Amino acid sequence: MTKQETITLNGKTYIEVDPNAKVIKPAIKTDHVIIIAQRGWIFEGYRNKAVKDNIQLLNANVVRKWSNGRGIGGLTKEDYKSEYTLDSVGTITFPNEAIIAQLDINEW
Repeated sequence: MTKQETITLNGKTYIEVDPNAKVIKPAIKTDHVIIIAQRGWIFEGYRNKAVKDNIQLLNANVVRKWSNGRGIGGLTKEDYKSEYTLDSVGTITFPNEAIIAQLDINEW
C-alpha cells in the first residue's frame, strides 16, 4: 500500500484521492439492521437504542431461508428482499456477547 499524500491549506488537511479507485459510499446512520447471532441465527429488525445493556430488535424477523446465491448481504438491498423467507418474531433481545455481526440496512 502506498502512502497517501496530504496537504494542509488554511488549517484544513486534504488527502490525495486516487481517481481510479472505486467510489466508497459514506456510512449512514440507521437503526434498521441485520443481526447475525450465535448458532447461525439471523434476524432483521429495528434496533431499540433505549436498551443499553443488551441489543433489542423491534418489529423483528428471523431469516429462515434463501436460495438466490446472494448470501445474507443481499437482504440489505430492497431489490432482493422478496427472495428471502422472513418469519415475524416481534421484539427480540440478545445479550451483547451473543452477536457475531451486525449489517446496516440502508435501503428496504
